[in-house]
Amino acid sequence: MIKLINKIILLIFLGVLISEVKIGYLNADKILTELDEVRQVQIQLEKEQRKIESDYMNLELELDSLLRSYEQQKMLMSEERRTKLEKTLTDKQAELQRFQMEKVGPQGEIYKIHDQLMAPVYAKIDEAIQKVGKQEGYDYIFNVVSGGIVYALPQNDLTDLVVKELEKISDINE
Repeated sequence: MIKLINKIILLIFLGVLISEVKIGYLNADKILTELDEVRQVQIQLEKEQRKIESDYMNLELELDSLLRSYEQQKMLMSEERRTKLEKTLTDKQAELQRFQMEKVGPQGEIYKIHDQLMAPVYAKIDEAIQKVGKQEGYDYIFNVVSGGIVYALPQNDLTDLVVKELEKISDINE
């Protein structure tokens, strides 16, 4: 995959040497740090994160309290009561882990909130990039942070040609 990307970049730069192609770049991180909307999103996310941390700590304290109570009284408890309390402790630990995954795990609530709040910001940035690219006559605009193309003239899109060529190669090899 990386070799393919490198070949595509090489083809683009060879195209620059052969014809007059206008290439620009931008720093997406700098754009994000300078937008007020991003600061507002960060403030909202920090509020949500503090709320989640508070809820997590409350669950943790509850579990810790149950555990201490169990440890102090387990010698005096009946087998039935001890088993019941151990199950309660196990359930609380599972609840704490589930809470953590649901709130801050890879598919967690905090990430969903982030994506939801940032979607209009990303759309606004993309709109600005498209506008600048067209107005200034750029063929390509790269993001220096990721190295990816963030704007390209549609007529320079080689995807369909490459797919057709791959189909031809596949037909020959069969």
